[in-house]
Amino acid sequence: MHITLTANTDWYLFNFRRDLARAAVSAGHTVSLVCPGGPYAERLQSEGFEVRTYTVPSDSFSLSGNRRSLSEITAAYQELSPDLVHLHTPICVLLGSLAGSKLQIPYRVAALTGLGHVFTSDSLKARIVRPGLRQVFRRELARPGTAVIFQNEADRAELVRARVVDASRTHLVRGSGVDMERFRPRPVASGPRSGEPDDGRVVIGFASRLLREKGIDELVAAFAQVRATHPNAELWIAGEPYTPNPTSLSAEEVQVLGRQDGVRLLGHVNDMPAFLAEVDIVALPSWREGTPKILLEAAACGLPIVATDIPGCQGVVEEGGSGYLVPVKDTSALAGRLASLVADPELRARFGQRGRAVVDAGFSTERVNAATLAVYETLVQSKA
Repeated sequence: MHITLTANTDWYLFNFRRDLARAAVSAGHTVSLVCPGGPYAERLQSEGFEVRTYTVPSDSFSLSGNRRSLSEITAAYQELSPDLVHLHTPICVLLGSLAGSKLQIPYRVAALTGLGHVFTSDSLKARIVRPGLRQVFRRELARPGTAVIFQNEADRAELVRARVVDASRTHLVRGSGVDMERFRPRPVASGPRSGEPDDGRVVIGFASRLLREKGIDELVAAFAQVRATHPNAELWIAGEPYTPNPTSLSAEEVQVLGRQDGVRLLGHVNDMPAFLAEVDIVALPSWREGTPKILLEAAACGLPIVATDIPGCQGVVEEGGSGYLVPVKDTSALAGRLASLVADPELRARFGQRGRAVVDAGFSTERVNAATLAVYETLVQSKA
């Protein structure tokens, strides 16, 4: 088949779905990509993938902006003429499904981790557009030749219960996978960090878009509590704002964040294995997740994790085994768990060892890619 992967950033396809694209090619398929333009789109092209780009609106609620995106995605599909489109993120599921319906593309795979910000926000704009969007999702996901992939059971149950999708069309594939060879624990012989003496510093790492729904405000507040009693602790933040999301931090807010005691802003980080080799603990106090890639990568690197007690994180982190799970928006609980790990290197080592075993058993790239290709095959066979 000719398979086209579609996402709302070129960075996402490069970092999260490039291995899937390679696996599909190895299985005999032709693979093309549709995403916004950028440096990662160029890198994907340099690997031999055919790439078409579209424009993302600066405001996710912009009607004219989304119409432009839909027009450009439709034109890309018309030019590429795929047999199957695999759509990532709710906005791409919506726009890609509409484009696929118009062009009568035979097969569509929708990757959903919930229905996105518009369905979780209490803003007036979200409340106004929510009923209509729910109906559009329901209609598009019911079309023949459509399968829906969820990253955790809770998200699947929620959307089945809400009658957005029929259970018979759903599949569970846990995350986008992690390369267990590329993401490995740092060698003990090399010391705490690459080429540095042990200065007693303990680094807490956060890697995600700088969105409030990722728990960045709670993390910074919790870190201030940790720093007050553990001055050797540092917080390294890898990521940038994402303005199409209404919960994004502003440039001014990022500047204020960078002036906090012990906080180091790294901006966008290309080399995640190198970043994880420099940190001791990974934190992700997100409000909602599918299966967070950063947690898989952290666990593969043998790092302990502190995350929120939500379905997407529960599937990766074993409470008290490979890390800690804390209530959403509970700054005090987050600070307490981080402080306990900062103070105890043996606990960090034990949690990290268990975390790598958990990820190896269920979240390796090979397992996830095989499961995804199996969804493609099942979809085609079911419509034959």
